Amino acid sequence: MNWIVENKDLLLIASPILIIHLAMFMYCVYLINKEGVANLNKPLWLLIAFLFQLVGPIVFIVLGRKDT
Repeated sequence: MNWIVENKDLLLIASPILIIHLAMFMYCVYLINKEGVANLNKPLWLLIAFLFQLVGPIVFIVLGRKDT
C-alpha cells in the first residue's frame, strides 16, 4: 500500500497509456480471430501486438490484416 501512495503521480501518468495499450491489443485480438492474418501465424501476431506496446498493434493493423 505504501508503494501506491508514494508513486501516485506515476500511476496517474501511466494509466492512460496502459488503457490505450490494452484497448488496442483487445481490438487486435478481435481482428485476428474474426478476419485472420495475412503473413504470419496468429500466435506470433498476438505476441507482437502485446509485447511491442503501442507500435505492435499499429504494425498489425497496417501489415498483418488479411485482405477482405
